[in-house]
Amino acid sequence: MIDRTSSPVRSAHVGQHVMIWLEQVKGASLGELDNFGDEGTVEQVMKVWVKLSLLISRRRPEIAVSSLLKHVLPGIGSQPLKNLTRLRLNRLYNILIAEGKKEEARRVFALTKQFLAWAEMQGYLDHSPIASMKKRDVAGRASPPRSRQLSDAEIWVFWHGLDNWALSEQARWALRLCLVSARRPDEIVQAQKAEFDLQLELWKQGTRNKSQREHVLPISPLMRQCIEALMQAADPDSPWLVPAPRDPQQPLSKGALNQALRRMIRAPRGLGLEAFTPRDLRRTARSKLSALDTPNDVARKIMNHALEGIDRVYDTHDYLSQMRIAMNRFSAAVEQIIACESYHQLQHRYEGETLLLDERAIMAMAR
Repeated sequence: MIDRTSSPVRSAHVGQHVMIWLEQVKGASLGELDNFGDEGTVEQVMKVWVKLSLLISRRRPEIAVSSLLKHVLPGIGSQPLKNLTRLRLNRLYNILIAEGKKEEARRVFALTKQFLAWAEMQGYLDHSPIASMKKRDVAGRASPPRSRQLSDAEIWVFWHGLDNWALSEQARWALRLCLVSARRPDEIVQAQKAEFDLQLELWKQGTRNKSQREHVLPISPLMRQCIEALMQAADPDSPWLVPAPRDPQQPLSKGALNQALRRMIRAPRGLGLEAFTPRDLRRTARSKLSALDTPNDVARKIMNHALEGIDRVYDTHDYLSQMRIAMNRFSAAVEQIIACESYHQLQHRYEGETLLLDERAIMAMAR
């Protein structure tokens, strides 16, 4: 029985029931969890695995636990682990595949394979029934990584198109901030006002990011313009940079920016551009940094990616001064793009190629 009287640590990524389950595993002693002899159920052994392996090896174990609680334990949690078969496990994955959730099926497969390999190594299981399976055996090969990035002409249409669409000020400037800060959309909407030091021109994000690495980002002129616009539009009593419109004490939902951009792209009189997402704005920023000859180590620091090879262990330099130079150059490049009178003056994908918009698009212009 789950004790709901306690107040577990909250997470922006999973439901409270996941954190309650995880806190119970954390709080239990190993003797309390591993008390079932040689014939444990899937859930009993999985709790031991979570305590001894998942909590130690994962930055965000709650995300993995959320998948297990939703897709694995309801179906096989009460079964004896040693009775588990490949067919029974594939039926779990097949349910997700039939629902079109191929990536989730692969994720659940990877988690169960990791769990069963650990159980075999520990001796809870003689042999993992899916040891010979690979991720490509579940729902076929994964889709290739996205490569969509905006050209200079598309950046112009995106930036000015936001002013010609019925959007809230929060969504308008948050989308722009995704581009000029090279941040993930959830890092924008989950940001608190206190993170921004406009006097020092620093965004002190801390560990509130995908990698959970401490991160500080210099604030460029265009970033500052976006941040100030968001602070002006936000409820003054809200701690959030982008508060929810109906409850300023909560941040804007993580899907709101995706939804707003999707509507602008799909509408007959929308942007008229090939589909893209807020994540593609981050990829656009990274590509622009390369085009501006930003050293790779500096660009990786801006993106908050780990340095490569031995440098990730020994290079502890913060790169702040180099990051500031790079971010200011990127800001100036975007300012130069949006200052043009028309997207026709800007390069599209290749030299000499111009962007052609449907005549119904809100930013379509005659040459």
